[in-house]
Parts: sequence; structure tokens; C-alpha cells
Amino acid sequence: MAKFFIPLILAAAAIGLFVMYTNPTYKDAQVLAVQANAYEEALQKAQEMRTLRDELLAKRKSFSANDVAKLERILPDNVDNIRLIIDINNIAVRHSLSLTDVALGEMSDSSVARKEGVVGSSGDPVGSVEVGFTLLATYDGYLAFLQDLEHSLRIVDVTSVSFAAEAGDRNNYDFKIRTYWLH
Repeated sequence: MAKFFIPLILAAAAIGLFVMYTNPTYKDAQVLAVQANAYEEALQKAQEMRTLRDELLAKRKSFSANDVAKLERILPDNVDNIRLIIDINNIAVRHSLSLTDVALGEMSDSSVARKEGVVGSSGDPVGSVEVGFTLLATYDGYLAFLQDLEHSLRIVDVTSVSFAAEAGDRNNYDFKIRTYWLH
């Protein structure tokens, strides 16, 4: 009779040991293996990104400091509307003109609307903002201002210009311009 119960007890103990210890431990080990694979992939991706960053930094170091400054002036990497308004006012001051009624329009992209994995909220790497202002000038002063604005380093699109005749030879020119920046 003992010959019959001992194997039965050992089999029940083996099944109990498998159910209570071996199987949960094996499942935990599988979960850890999946996490380890995810970490390995992340490390590999980080190494690829580090290599790409180093290559891009090497390319950037090949540019002269003057060229980098010009590129940052053409298409800055942040929204600096105050600097833009100051630059436009400096152009006006060179022609003895002044800006009035400066108004900042709506930005085409905000960092709040951005989603992970895209450059901008629309996926576009470039954002824009519209700025409006009024300029009191003669026609010749208006043309000189517009020409200097055209030759400035900052990328600016004049989206609309309207004018109202004033007494004398000066007119009010209402401008709306759009400028851009990198995200």
C-alpha cells in the first residue's frame, strides 16, 4: 500500500510545487525577458541617436561662426517676437520713420498642441506668426522701408499692405507680415 501512496504523494507534491512556485516564477521571468528586450532596443536606439547627433555636430562645427549666426538670424529656433519688432523698428528708424499700432497675431503652432513623435502639431518643422503694424511715411520712405525689409536676414512675408491718405505727403501704411521659426 505504501508503494501506491508514495508515488501519488510525490506526484501531488510535484504538481503543487509547479502550480505554486515554478509556473509563477517562469511567468515573471518571461515578463522580465520582454522588459530586458525593450531596454536593449532603447539602448540601441539611443546609441544610433548619439551617433547621428555626433555626425550632425561635426557638420555644424565645419560652418563658420558667422555663417551659423546668419542661419540663426534667418530662421531662429525660437519665437522671439520682441526681437523681430525691434529689428523692424530699427529698419524704420534708419529712414526716420516709426512703427505704431504693433499687434501680434496668432501663432500657427503652439507647444501645447504638439504631440510626441512629431516636430510641430501639424508635423511641420516650421512655425509662423503674423505681426501687424502701421507706418506713417512718404511714398519714397515706404519704398525704402519695404526694400530694407526685403533685404533683411530674417525671413518675412508681407501678407497685406493697405494705406490711407493723410494731409500732406505722408500716408498711413498698415502692414501685416508673417515670420517663421524652427521648432
